[in-house]
Amino acid sequence: MKRKFIILGSLAALVLAYLVAAPWITVYQIKAAAQAHDDVALAEHVDFPSVRASLKDQLNARFMRKMTDGGQLQDNPLAALVAPLAGAMVDKMVDWYVTPAGVIELLDGQPPREDAGRGASRDGARAEHDQPLAGASMFYTSPGTFVIQTRADAGVSQFVLRRRGLGWKLTAIVLR
Repeated sequence: MKRKFIILGSLAALVLAYLVAAPWITVYQIKAAAQAHDDVALAEHVDFPSVRASLKDQLNARFMRKMTDGGQLQDNPLAALVAPLAGAMVDKMVDWYVTPAGVIELLDGQPPREDAGRGASRDGARAEHDQPLAGASMFYTSPGTFVIQTRADAGVSQFVLRRRGLGWKLTAIVLR
């Protein structure tokens, strides 16, 4: 009887250890896929529709803030006509850039290149400097949310992973 409790306790400890370590394992797999430029392996760990939606919301909100903070909407009647078109353009741009190649660029701390959405191969000089998530800090914000925070030339970015069953997926990228 005592032996069964020891086995069950050990099994429970192993399951708990896996549940706690799972996001770090996923981050390692994302980093390895990014370094190898393996789009297929990266796609297994990224929820692209969710990432696209988060970036569209952020960029559209930024654009609207810039339009209203400068008083441009009140001063220029054409600005009100351009705003909806700009929102549609932001949506198309995000759809174009949020691909495995574009996410690899963001993980490297670089803005996506013009041809990142087309899955173009990188040049040798840029590939030498690839260090996805270099110097990133990682932490839980809740039991189901894990954040990777990076510092790059453009500022701080956060890559948000959320629990999907027993695994984790990148579901949002927060630009600063």
